[in-house]
Amino acid sequence: MKIVYATDIHGRTHCFNSLLENTAAAGAEAIVYGGDLLPLGRDLFAVQRAFLNNWLPDYIDRCRQRGITLLATLGNMDLRGLDGLFREVMNSASNALSLLNESAEFGGYTFVGCPMTTDGPFSLKDRCLRDLPDSVSPFGAGKALASGPDGIQAIDDWTSEVAGLPSMAEHLESLPHPENPGRTVYVIHQPPAGTGLGIIGSGDDVGSRAVARFVQRSGALLSLHGHIHESPSCGGAWRANLGGTTCVQPGQPGGERCVSVLIELPELTMERRD
Repeated sequence: MKIVYATDIHGRTHCFNSLLENTAAAGAEAIVYGGDLLPLGRDLFAVQRAFLNNWLPDYIDRCRQRGITLLATLGNMDLRGLDGLFREVMNSASNALSLLNESAEFGGYTFVGCPMTTDGPFSLKDRCLRDLPDSVSPFGAGKALASGPDGIQAIDDWTSEVAGLPSMAEHLESLPHPENPGRTVYVIHQPPAGTGLGIIGSGDDVGSRAVARFVQRSGALLSLHGHIHESPSCGGAWRANLGGTTCVQPGQPGGERCVSVLIELPELTMERRD
């Protein structure tokens, strides 16, 4: 089975369109999105809600017409207050499967998704958790923000807020546990530490220790990541191994370019496409 994986598209419609064409041309059966799916804009809540209501359903239908299934989780810049709408849109289509902290069966494989992140260089905090139970979540520049069904609100005391949330390690353990790890694909927006897949411009590794430990213990066939757009160019790697699991983080340079990876399962032959 062939799938095409991409992440951190941030609503750039030309990327969605080129991925659809490339997936069809490759004879792949599915497009898998690893988070930060929705567009950015000044009125973020309105922009992302409009995308979910108006653009994504049509795109899913165009995928259906080409015989392609869409599997997707969200990411740290996708507002948590719109999770219900995202699931509604995905669940209303026969060829769309939500991986938003949940699992889905496709092509004889179990896909499990997670949108949460651990580092805090961004002002939006909807999905930022402490890494391990004894970790302190870093605070980025700007106001700490969260979203609900009615919009975005500021958080006055982010340190107290995040201390009351589960850690990333605890959150990962709450995900569905597939019966057959060897036929499991994790789609976790946060990259794992120590793999070279979470390298920022300074050369620092901002990957998650919790994700690395979870993936290494999982025995999964494959784990797909994103979040750190520049990591492949800064760290020099887009593929790594943790235990018996192959980890992929294609990065996403932005602009007119759109990076994806064509993956054949279970052989794990791969081609990174730009």
